[in-house]
Amino acid sequence: MITRRNLIAIILCLITATMACGQAVQELAANNHSASSPRIALKMKGKINHERWEKGQTAEVEFSRIPQNIEEFMELQSTLGKEPQGAVALQIMAFEMFHRDQEMGSKALELNNTPTNLNSTKRQLKEVFRDGDSYARPYLAAALLAGATAENAYTPSKPYRVSMRVDPVTKYQYSSDYDGEVIYLQVDSKGWDQNWRAVQVVKPADSDYYVVFNCPALYIQCKKIRGKWQGLD
Repeated sequence: MITRRNLIAIILCLITATMACGQAVQELAANNHSASSPRIALKMKGKINHERWEKGQTAEVEFSRIPQNIEEFMELQSTLGKEPQGAVALQIMAFEMFHRDQEMGSKALELNNTPTNLNSTKRQLKEVFRDGDSYARPYLAAALLAGATAENAYTPSKPYRVSMRVDPVTKYQYSSDYDGEVIYLQVDSKGWDQNWRAVQVVKPADSDYYVVFNCPALYIQCKKIRGKWQGLD
């Protein structure tokens, strides 16, 4: 015969076991997430002068994968956004995020662009990434990464790299709108007939980060793929 005291003890044991099981499930889920989505590894090489144009300067940003959410993007921006070349790499990441999820990609682009460049960039990306159209180029971001060509189905080298140089002709120009120097860079890419893709960045006086000021050469339709695109990590 089960007494009232024994019944209470049984109920308490069941509750404790259920809580322990729930905690184990949460820990397992966390471990699985960590294993499937390791922290994004970053490396920056080279230096771009923030204040003065210096011909011949080059830089490279290396990263292990595309951010999966806006929190990861913001974490990367806290480091990459402090350098002109970092803002360019973030832009390419944001392109791929927009391809995967327009709402998420739009938030990333908002963080990494001036308002005027934001609107034109989002408008063009919607065209480039639309489904079921011969104009579509779902692999646009991949085409901007080192090692990717139309011939190898835009399969970039790993870890991913964005290689760039200071524009060899156009010197920095002051922007009164943002009270900062507009830096003219070029991304080395094999996705177009002309390898060097122009992009301009600026650090607004009221911001800690560089943002993209202008970049039509980055989002214009790249060469059509040969073979099957395998996607990006």
